[in-house]
Amino acid sequence: MALNSTPCQVNSATSIADPGTVVNGAGVSITRNIYIVAASATFTANGVACKPGAQDGAAGYGSTTFNPPFLVTGAVSSATIGTIWYYVQ
Repeated sequence: MALNSTPCQVNSATSIADPGTVVNGAGVSITRNIYIVAASATFTANGVACKPGAQDGAAGYGSTTFNPPFLVTGAVSSATIGTIWYYVQ
């Protein structure tokens, strides 16, 4: 299994901007996304209000948790500073 060397970040604002697209050296546009690894407070992503689950602070929809990483295909909003651990890829 390949090692994911993408560093994890913690949100430093109440939102995380949509990372958009980048163009690689061959001129191909690549869409980048946010992947939430864990969260300890509520936030909004993919148009849904999310809150931490019961296990290990994993974010989830309502009372249903998911297996991280949680794919966010846009921006994150309504977050508390320092409560979302994520990476962009």
